[in-house]
Amino acid sequence: MKMTGIHDKIIAEYEDADFNRRLHMYLQFPRLRSEFILIDQRNLNAESPAGFTSPRFALAARIGVLFSSAAVCVKKLFGLASA
Repeated sequence: MKMTGIHDKIIAEYEDADFNRRLHMYLQFPRLRSEFILIDQRNLNAESPAGFTSPRFALAARIGVLFSSAAVCVKKLFGLASA
């Protein structure tokens, strides 16, 4: 997709959005989903424990981090997270 002013604004809004807004934007702009996923991956990597991306980090620990992150997303999606 061409970089335009509107495109840049949508991407900037997605980066600043909370979980619910990101979900709506993900569904609303299917052509931008690959970029949204990259943003989410970047954020997840920034929040990951030190050494998570290291090849020495155990596979079981990596899977545990991924599943716990997915569980939080599902809880938020269905309103099960404690406030």
